[in-house]
Amino acid sequence: MTTSTPTTTAPTLSAGVMCFNAAGDLLIVNPTYKEYWNLPGGRVEPGETFRQAAAREVREELGIDVEPAAALVVACVAIPGKDMRNMVIFDGGVLSEEQQASITLQAEELGEHRFAPVDGTALAELAPPHLLGLLRTALEAREKGTLAYVEIGAQP
Repeated sequence: MTTSTPTTTAPTLSAGVMCFNAAGDLLIVNPTYKEYWNLPGGRVEPGETFRQAAAREVREELGIDVEPAAALVVACVAIPGKDMRNMVIFDGGVLSEEQQASITLQAEELGEHRFAPVDGTALAELAPPHLLGLLRTALEAREKGTLAYVEIGAQP
């Protein structure tokens, strides 16, 4: 785990959603503006809750409505050379076949989407290395029905 000195600016607030298909594979998206695949989600806008931001981001990015259920992880992430992020990852549940067929990517932000198996190497090969542990923690929290708190890259 890399440590980073926090910036003097306020942390960026963001929300993400873990959605699955019936086989238990995780929906991930390939942003056009960065190197790695990620969860659907993004910044919390002024006046929004984390849950509202998560639902809005899925609607904007994928063109479908998902009601984020339980929060799985609350995280503070220090991104080396960038900023500090406070994020919440929600359980978006299993998408129906109709929802999956209706996915329409926001072309200016996303190049493609796929459902990746959560076991094996697929997720490790696609996810940002500094966030892979966070994704695995969220998957474990979903399995156990718990809420996890993690700090990634922050100095004690």
